[in-house]
Amino acid sequence: MAFVPSLAIIGLVLCLHGAQAVGSAENNLGLKLFVQSSGEHQQPQNYYQNFAPYRPRFAEAKYAPEQFRTGYGNVVTSQAAFVQAINNRSTTWKAAVNPKRNDQYRAGVLSDESMKFQLPQGFVLKLHEDPLPASFDARQKWSYCPSMNMVRSQGCCDSSFAVAAVSTMTDRWCVHSEGKAQFNFGAYDVLSCCHRCGFGCDGGVPSAVWNYWVESGITSGGPFGSNECCQSYPFDVCKKAGDAAEAPRCLRVCQPGYNVTYAEDKHYGRVAYMVPKDEERIMYEVFNFGPAQATFTMYTDFVQYHSGVYRHTLGLRVGMHSVKVMGWGEENNVKFWLCANSWGAQWGEGGFFKIVRGEDHLGFESNVVAGLPFFR
Repeated sequence: MAFVPSLAIIGLVLCLHGAQAVGSAENNLGLKLFVQSSGEHQQPQNYYQNFAPYRPRFAEAKYAPEQFRTGYGNVVTSQAAFVQAINNRSTTWKAAVNPKRNDQYRAGVLSDESMKFQLPQGFVLKLHEDPLPASFDARQKWSYCPSMNMVRSQGCCDSSFAVAAVSTMTDRWCVHSEGKAQFNFGAYDVLSCCHRCGFGCDGGVPSAVWNYWVESGITSGGPFGSNECCQSYPFDVCKKAGDAAEAPRCLRVCQPGYNVTYAEDKHYGRVAYMVPKDEERIMYEVFNFGPAQATFTMYTDFVQYHSGVYRHTLGLRVGMHSVKVMGWGEENNVKFWLCANSWGAQWGEGGFFKIVRGEDHLGFESNVVAGLPFFR
């Protein structure tokens, strides 16, 4: 069954002033968290200081001219020719020329060797369980959560590690309050003040963002230029090729006109964990507790995605990218995950896309993180 994504709502932001007590759906559920910890799972330290040489190498490798190399020894001279080469080989998805230059579609997760901090593995159980359906779309189950249809844009910043995280937290805040609380978590606070999360606009680690949510809380944020909530997202699209944004300074104040202090605006997570590398366990997590964040290896052909079920076909490795998992289904006998990207509503299927499910394709199912909100 093919999914047709609903209309993406851009710029709809709901900010809950202060930390208000609300009736949480968890009050009526029996929840148990099983956490597996080991010596490999330590609290995050300021270990990024040891990766000073990484930043320039990462920056130079991101969007070099070889983005139109097919990976098979051939070089094509235009985006249109690259799209044709993909479509000649792909059987499950279609590529298309994008409305923006390719260098305007940024990734944002530190590479494998730099992802030293991982959350403990764990999962949450319900006392009364419903069977998992053959297809699922979180936007339909929790239609009272407007954030489910919002498509964020990370702009000229390699910030998917932060943008996908706060988007997922926003959805879960609504889900676990049964729609009574709408709070739009913003990436500004993470990019500027969470120094353990990574390099700001040069990438970061999703697990560290979720740990920051639990330990330090995250403020609200609106889209670029909106002046909404505590701290609006500071980055628009790149103005010219080679543009690179710098993370904003950590200013622990909300913008003028927002009558809540930075400390009061902080909203917290109760627990964060890595979802086990298991297709059904990920489905169970998303179906019962809301969208989750997944990270996978990104190749240049992914930027050209237009429709269908993405499977890497051509192109070179760009880095690692983080997205929000919204559901699952099957299309033309190919199982898929339904996901929200952070490249605006003009990309893909209204800002959403589908990727092969059940094969740990590009490491997708090995890197899923989630958490539960803390209501005061």
